[in-house]
Amino acid sequence: MLLTTGYAKAQTQFLVSGQCMQNPDCEADSTSFRDTLSTAIAWQWSFGEGAATDTRRNPQHSYMAPGAYNVTLTRTIRGGSQQTVSQVVNIGELPPAFQEWKTDTTICPGDTLILDPYPNGAPAGARFVWYPKGDTTQTLNVDSSGCYSVEVILPNGCKIQDRINVKICMEPSAQEGAKWYFGGNAGLDFSNSPPTPITDGKANTPEGTSSIANSKGQLLFYSDGITIWNKNSEVMPCFSPGNCAPLKGSPNSTQSVLIVPQPTCKGCEYLFNVFTTSDINGGEKLLTVSVVDMRRNNGLGAIIEQNTTLQTPTTERIVSARNDRDSTYWVISHDYGTNKFRVFHATDGGLNESGTFDLGIAHDSLNKAEGYMKFSSPDTATGQRRLAVIVPGPPKNYVDLFYFNDSTGTLTHDKTVDLGAAPPVAYGIEFSPSGEKMYISFKGEGGTSSYLKQYDLTLPDSLLTETAITIDSSATRQFGALQFGPDGRIYMAIQGSEYLAVIGEPEGNSLTGVEYERDGVNLGGRNSQLGLPNMVQDFTQESSGPGFEADGFCTNEPTTFQASPICDPIEDSYQWDFLGDGSFTSPSKETQATYTYTQPGTYMVRLRATNKCKDTIIVQPVTIYETPPQFNLGDDKDTCGAFVPLDMGVEAEVYAWINRGRVVSRQRTYNATATGRYIAVAFNGPQGECYSADTIEITLRRPPAFTIGPDTTLCRDSSIVLRVQSDRWIEFDWSTGEDTREVTIGQPGSYTVIVKDRNDCYNSDTIQVGELPSPILNLAPENVICLPDGQSVILDANGQGQLSYLWPHSGDTTRTVTVNQEGVYVVEATNEFGCVAAKSTTVVDKCEPRFFIPDAFTPDGEGRNEILEIFGAYFTNFSIRIYNRWGEVIYASNNLEDRWDGTYKGQKVLPGAYPYVLSYESLYYPERNPTVKRGSVMVIR
Repeated sequence: MLLTTGYAKAQTQFLVSGQCMQNPDCEADSTSFRDTLSTAIAWQWSFGEGAATDTRRNPQHSYMAPGAYNVTLTRTIRGGSQQTVSQVVNIGELPPAFQEWKTDTTICPGDTLILDPYPNGAPAGARFVWYPKGDTTQTLNVDSSGCYSVEVILPNGCKIQDRINVKICMEPSAQEGAKWYFGGNAGLDFSNSPPTPITDGKANTPEGTSSIANSKGQLLFYSDGITIWNKNSEVMPCFSPGNCAPLKGSPNSTQSVLIVPQPTCKGCEYLFNVFTTSDINGGEKLLTVSVVDMRRNNGLGAIIEQNTTLQTPTTERIVSARNDRDSTYWVISHDYGTNKFRVFHATDGGLNESGTFDLGIAHDSLNKAEGYMKFSSPDTATGQRRLAVIVPGPPKNYVDLFYFNDSTGTLTHDKTVDLGAAPPVAYGIEFSPSGEKMYISFKGEGGTSSYLKQYDLTLPDSLLTETAITIDSSATRQFGALQFGPDGRIYMAIQGSEYLAVIGEPEGNSLTGVEYERDGVNLGGRNSQLGLPNMVQDFTQESSGPGFEADGFCTNEPTTFQASPICDPIEDSYQWDFLGDGSFTSPSKETQATYTYTQPGTYMVRLRATNKCKDTIIVQPVTIYETPPQFNLGDDKDTCGAFVPLDMGVEAEVYAWINRGRVVSRQRTYNATATGRYIAVAFNGPQGECYSADTIEITLRRPPAFTIGPDTTLCRDSSIVLRVQSDRWIEFDWSTGEDTREVTIGQPGSYTVIVKDRNDCYNSDTIQVGELPSPILNLAPENVICLPDGQSVILDANGQGQLSYLWPHSGDTTRTVTVNQEGVYVVEATNEFGCVAAKSTTVVDKCEPRFFIPDAFTPDGEGRNEILEIFGAYFTNFSIRIYNRWGEVIYASNNLEDRWDGTYKGQKVLPGAYPYVLSYESLYYPERNPTVKRGSVMVIR
């Protein structure tokens, strides 16, 4: 860069840099002027080219042609005096445009591409500097992928450059975020699937790191905000030896460092801005930038600018995103003590502060200045993306949500979400790819547990926190940063763990749906701390490789397939196997094809892509869903009634009835209650893209009023009659299936009747029938008396609770009655609800068998008590046996009228006790087994 000084007086001067004509391909290239007199307060520049003027202290002007120009500055000095200084500025001519320069291209593996900016002859004295390794030859042989640029510098210092992106056929690209270094010498390599540990990293820091790879995932350098290491994990030197100092980041800064490419006009991204933030608890609170030039040191890079202060005081937060529309980069920081965001824009004209925005919560305390700030992916149509800022407590945690526009650099506030009391302290944050799910980690402190939670940003603000899903919690581990990975998963740091936790499906809607694993990826013996690499948001997004996309997943409708070139711009030939059965179509150069599936299912569709480099088959599953059969709602209806019953009549996963632009029902059937146009749609498939539909116009005239009557009740185990009272109605359709004017209802529930009058007017009403408890009686079903004995029996209704009783046979109202006659007796009971229950019992005449056997008798001839006389009643099949002491039967009879006179074989038995066994059956209970009684009788003489 040329630098000259002009003098008007010893105390007045201005500096000039970039003394070359404007490159028409790089509008940001210009000649810069800087007034160094600090006491000047106003300026009037004349650039010596036509009427070109400026009134800024440090203006830029683009000269359209080489030559000598007389530049004049009239400055106003503090106090009102003026000074004028002039200087002749020599503007040099640019090198000629490159000859036959190639556009971006793809080569086959093993091929070599020769790059030469001047194949027909270079300008005299021209010097060449190639990226990526700083080669100084006129030509460069290229056999690997990457961005290659050459800068041509003339002896007058003027220069131009151009670049070419070279791809190797089928080699992965867009892998700038493939190498992670963090924690206790830990790292992950996302060039592999699944990611593999990196164990030779030099970064050993509690919190923020950053790393950058080239487009094919080869490491360029990484940093902890204090030291920069190159791809060999060697400390990166400064371009000016002896002038290297530590960067101004801090081990205790959340986002200590961030590496952001610096675009160049038509050159590769060989310059990188390394932003750092210092510890918020320190005194400086600095936001600085250093610059790395990867062309230096044989492609290992060197620091060419160090620790330029951009802002103080600042917080520990810094993020970046790429604007894919112009390949520039946005960088956002946040001031300390206020609610001010600073937006920096890295363009091919350099790094500049493009604006400030006073929005959201003021970061005016030390705890509020910690925690992560993150971008979401941009909306592909608008370029707008979310920005989330964690604002930790105590006393409360918050997340501030904003929208940022990639095209304009405009930041707007969306909402502030109260995350609840702190501790635990909110720390890490990340978005799902769609931006619909937000994940926040809470770092346990002061005896509180750590948490990982998911928030659904599609829900209303009032439901955002109360519907949050707790993915994980720990009383012993501190959860740290969250970072989206190039493999489409979200990773979480856990203090001291040999693993990173993994959210496998960030778009999941449930605890199981997110496929979370605390020990998700092994770090190969290294340890995680709280931090994970801070990167340009776009560098960690899942990249897409060669393949194909499908659109239209319904039976009997065309499915369109779109192939993406495998080695663009090399021309491909395509063959399709739509059913996965090996039957490929004929080769074609067309990237689009269609196929109509007749059956639902998942098909393993194969695409065979062939070009001069590769012949490959790509297999992807395509799921086809059944299109519901076409249905007909019938002719438009002009009717009189309260509603018109409608039925789609087909089976589907989802139904929708639409009236006046809104969904009025999601059931297969619907009762249309108003005049209008009704659209019925039956859907299948996860997005409801497979559907059948029909439309019907309803003209509904109001019928006469109709009601069955008020809601009512019935007693359990009873029934009521529902009746249409008015004779106006002549046809009836009950929900019970009956078509009579009245129906008998024995169960509680909801009952509907549709009625029609003689004018074909329909109406309906629904009545709710509730149930009341009936009395519970425990009257025994049978009671027994012995009428010959003149017995009576007490009948007990034995009801539960407070009941009133009635015995119809006698009019008694007591719980019990006494009866002395056979017959059937009924009791009725009424409870507090007026429900009546009745129960009957049968009183039967049944006498129990009875016997009387004397203990002794005296067969001594005196005339008294001479025989053993036994008395009995209500028996049958009687028998008795009397035994002597030796067990001989000395008396036996089957007739109760027989008597024993105390003799055996005509001889009087000796006085003493004689055992007997008496057997009988019951006269009234013949089902009983015979009864045996044993005893003894005393013979006394």
